[in-house]
Amino acid sequence: MARTNLHELATRLLVTLKASSNAETFEGKLRTVATDAGLNSVRSAEAIKLLEELNRIDVVQRGRRGRDTIIKILSEEPVALEEAERNLPSRAAKRSTRLDYDDLGKAVIDRLLELSRDDSLRAAQVEAFAGEREQLRARVAELESNLEEAQDRETDLRVKLRAAEDALQRAEENLQKVFGSGRQREDRTTQVDDDDARAVLEILKSGRS
Repeated sequence: MARTNLHELATRLLVTLKASSNAETFEGKLRTVATDAGLNSVRSAEAIKLLEELNRIDVVQRGRRGRDTIIKILSEEPVALEEAERNLPSRAAKRSTRLDYDDLGKAVIDRLLELSRDDSLRAAQVEAFAGEREQLRARVAELESNLEEAQDRETDLRVKLRAAEDALQRAEENLQKVFGSGRQREDRTTQVDDDDARAVLEILKSGRS
């Protein structure tokens, strides 16, 4: 894009600033307005400089270190080609002045600061996520430990239950042996008594006969 159309770019930026202003004062991100007007950072800096020199605007505050740009609009008159050409520095002036390079450097620094803020925000988010992840890991480890302890208690209870069942079974067997022996002795006694009674009856029967 040739420098000769700087007057058109400056006029376009002026119109966009006016549309985004409140009470003839724009306050916000100049980069956003410049993008809407179709200007990159370099041409935006050139257009702002030209508009300042032509008294179309007054830059009250430049958007540095996270601050918004504040521009007071003094005139809405379009910039003529002749005005832009009169304010273009000569080649000798370009070699001797650092004004354009300063503006470019400021734009680069502003961009770097913005990227730094974005990186800081992302770093803070990553740190927060990492802390939350560590908390979740600690909670999972705690739950796993509790589960392992519960499983150990369950194993102990199963062992004790099995031992109690074995003891109960042995007790039942012993009781069966005890009561079984008593019934056997009772049966033998009953059998003897029956034989004696039968003998007595036989004797009585024989005596009668």
